[in-house]
Amino acid sequence: MDTQRITNLLSLLKRIGSQNNWNLIPIPVGQITSIKNDLSKISYDIAIEYPHFSSELFRLKDMLFIYNGCLNSSVFGQIIAILKSLNYDIDNQKKDIWSMIHSRIIKSSKQLYLDGHYANAAEDAFIEINDRVKNLYTIVKPGDSNVPDGYDAMNKVFSDNPLIEICDRSTETGKNIHNGTRFMLAGAMSALRNPKAHTNTIVVTKEECMRRLMFASMLMYKIDEAVNYSGIIE
Repeated sequence: MDTQRITNLLSLLKRIGSQNNWNLIPIPVGQITSIKNDLSKISYDIAIEYPHFSSELFRLKDMLFIYNGCLNSSVFGQIIAILKSLNYDIDNQKKDIWSMIHSRIIKSSKQLYLDGHYANAAEDAFIEINDRVKNLYTIVKPGDSNVPDGYDAMNKVFSDNPLIEICDRSTETGKNIHNGTRFMLAGAMSALRNPKAHTNTIVVTKEECMRRLMFASMLMYKIDEAVNYSGIIE
């Protein structure tokens, strides 16, 4: 769901509705087309999660404008009500999402995310993971000045002969959990810690950023489990 499209369209319609005699003011043809396109896209985006709102928006978009490009006040009110309801749900979902994100990821990335710096927010989350694992390495091997970084750090700390145990590896399930976590951590360092090092064409959207933050949070919780299981004091 493109939440920003919903927020932007709601703001636009509120501005139009705040004008004196707003329902008697003709809307430019280009803006009419843009509004109807946005309503169509929102309808499509929410079809699975909000099927009733989806069908209503798709139906109402063709009834919103009447003669001379003026707004149908009744339909306008219905669309505003639907968009407000969607926006309310979005705000609540945002609050719920942050309650599930690891505190270290919140500290590194939440403000950047809220300020719209999505690429930096995502990157800093994985930098935070890297920094934590490197710090754990120095705790376990305090005399070693050659602290590995990134991909190498994950594979060193959580190797087949690990410095830190993630779980009981005496069972096949334990071995799979250990190896799976290790490979996720190492892969994240290669693919997500510094994507600009690979190409300058990568664009991290708001939705993609949140997906990466949730993945980083999951990895950080797995590190918590390893620290607790190994009895390490950070």
